[in-house]
Amino acid sequence: MKANKTIYGLLVLTNILISCSSVLDKDPLTNPSTTNYWNTAIEAQKALIACYAKLKEPLYSGGPNQSGNSLYWEALSDNALNTSGWEGFDVIMRGDFDPSTTAGVVTKTWQFAFQGIANCNYFLANVDRVSALSEAENKRMKGEASFLRAYYYNDLVQLFGDVPLNLKPEALDGDFQRRPRTTKATVVAQILQDLDFAIANLPQMAYSDGRAVKGSAIGLKTRVLLNNKRYREAAETAWSLIGDASNPFSLHPNYAGIFFGEQNNNKEIMFSVLFAAPTDYHSMDQVIGGRMSVFPTTDLKDAYESNDPRRKMTIFDEGDPWAYNPKGFMQAGSTAEGQIPFNSMAFKKYVDTAVNNASGATLSDQHFVKIRYADLLLMYAEAMFESGQGTDPRALKALNDVRTRPGVNMAPQTMLTQAVIRNERRVELAFEGLRYNDLIRWGIAHEVIPQITYDKQGNKRRFKAYLFPIPLAEMDRMNGVWQQNEGY
Repeated sequence: MKANKTIYGLLVLTNILISCSSVLDKDPLTNPSTTNYWNTAIEAQKALIACYAKLKEPLYSGGPNQSGNSLYWEALSDNALNTSGWEGFDVIMRGDFDPSTTAGVVTKTWQFAFQGIANCNYFLANVDRVSALSEAENKRMKGEASFLRAYYYNDLVQLFGDVPLNLKPEALDGDFQRRPRTTKATVVAQILQDLDFAIANLPQMAYSDGRAVKGSAIGLKTRVLLNNKRYREAAETAWSLIGDASNPFSLHPNYAGIFFGEQNNNKEIMFSVLFAAPTDYHSMDQVIGGRMSVFPTTDLKDAYESNDPRRKMTIFDEGDPWAYNPKGFMQAGSTAEGQIPFNSMAFKKYVDTAVNNASGATLSDQHFVKIRYADLLLMYAEAMFESGQGTDPRALKALNDVRTRPGVNMAPQTMLTQAVIRNERRVELAFEGLRYNDLIRWGIAHEVIPQITYDKQGNKRRFKAYLFPIPLAEMDRMNGVWQQNEGY
């Protein structure tokens, strides 16, 4: 049984994480011995870095020489389409998949998340052995690991439903091949417990160096509670930061800068995956800006109000400056690696429009934003509305703060409705990998997805199921202990 083929097993920290600033630019731990490790603060720090390591996988962010990245998740929603075969996103997009044809995104999402959880479990089980850490640093580091374990587990329960819950390192002679899946409710309870610990022990400060802070945990907890329709608790959690006089987060005055050019020490970003070229980079500008294998739907474009400047900052318009053609986007003479998509649109968000490298991966180093303050404000507005508090002026203000930020300046809404909230989330957070989760938690994916045309022949997508299948290799390994998810 190979460690990287199963959800459990002995943890061997072989992850390589090179990040762009402060604590996350240290070399990771490699093959530690439990008998001679855990003696110094540096050793504890290396083990904590390994907890972050799986966020460097392209399915969570980007990666060098990769033909895709985590923004491909948007193509599973009604916001985007995918013409690439990278990791099977195109198969899932069309609705043509089953457990035997999901060796890419389904299998790797399962694998990477459980590997990340194993790293967190290993750290949490051993960090108390390091006497050199102060109590405050010990608790902060445990808070980070608890946040990350919750992050990985939230992805798993949203995509797969019931999953095995494990909170300690596994042994080779353990019972992991006889262990049933844990109910989603039980896993969610543990996620919230981990996040409460993180909130209590992480610093109330702006996010800057790749390490989770208190606000990161509050943002994730709000998302988890919304995912599980615990709206009043979600509203209270979000307000604990929004209404705090010492809240270090705020909306950034330049919407486009959140995703390219103004990301460092950006007070809107609450958690992200950091990169720094030329040693730690990805291929964003090639894959999104020149290859264009994931591109917007007409449905997304039509969701914007006609005067909403966020559309132009998210989607290329004909003639926009574009490094692959001095005449501009959609003009004759393009040198882009790929063809202009069939609906004549491409994504601009995250892209450096001055970069032209059609022949190979560019040294892009945009940070992948995972949680930001505008999302928290919109989650708060939604939670207030869904819990029957939609007339509270704080809820409407939260949504309008997003709409009226400098550089966007959209007219404020006069009242909250479900349609207003959902559309505001769509246009504000487009191409950030959140829309699929929104459709799933709202329970409308089966209505929305089949309306989307995915090719120039007019073929429409099919919606398969609200959960992914458990990877076939895992089902075979469990040998009848588990039942496959409904629909497969």
